[in-house]
Order: sequence, then C-alpha cells, then structure tokens
Amino acid sequence: MKLYQKIVVVGAIAMGVGLSLIGCNSSPKTLDGTVKEEFGTAQRIVESSGALFGNESVKFGDPIYGLVLKTDEGDYVLTINNRSKKPITSLAKAIEPGDMVRINYDSSTKIGNDRIGKTDSDTIELIWKCYTNK
Repeated sequence: MKLYQKIVVVGAIAMGVGLSLIGCNSSPKTLDGTVKEEFGTAQRIVESSGALFGNESVKFGDPIYGLVLKTDEGDYVLTINNRSKKPITSLAKAIEPGDMVRINYDSSTKIGNDRIGKTDSDTIELIWKCYTNK
C-alpha cells in the first residue's frame, strides 16, 4: 500500500469514528419538573381583571416571568425570557402550580450547578395539566 493510500484509509477511519461519537450524543437535553410556584409581573398582569385606572392603559415596564420547578434533583428557579413563539403572558395564563413542564435545552438555556438560571419561553412545553377545583 502506498503512503497516500494509507493516509486516505486512516483519515476515513478517523472520520467514521468521529461521526459515530457525534451521533451518540445527539439526544436533546431536557428538564422535567412540576411547577411549585410562579413569580414575576407577567403572572400578576394576567390575573388582573379590568382596568387599573378607569379606561386608561398603564404600562409598568416589561413583564417578568419565572418558575420554581420541583424535580428529582431538587428545586430549580428559572427566569423565563420572553420570545414571540410563546409569549410569557401566555405561559403565565396556561401554567399553574401542580402542572408538569419540560424545558428543552437550547443555546439560551443557562442553568448553574445551584439549579438557578434562565431559559427562553419557546423552550417550555406543558406536558401535563393539573386540573384543580377552584
């Protein structure tokens, strides 16, 4: 076998091994948890009924929304960044304590070892609704 043939064979083997290792790690990372608590201004805006000051519209700033999730590893405290596909005011209306949600990690999901972090609203999926008698 000539030298260039050996180089081609070794390169092909290395590329095959590299691609197989990438394939082994392709499953997306998720975090499943039960909503223990909601916090922030978006939740209060959704809960508010009627105008605050007659017919006037008052803006207090950008809404903030967060979740405390109970998981097998412990509680996670997450601030949710507002994105257009799933606005945080819609999430605040749809999600209640007791519901189960899944966070599908993406490049914006930043969670520290202390289980405190942030993610985008588009990464949240409501996977089980806890219907309570209100």
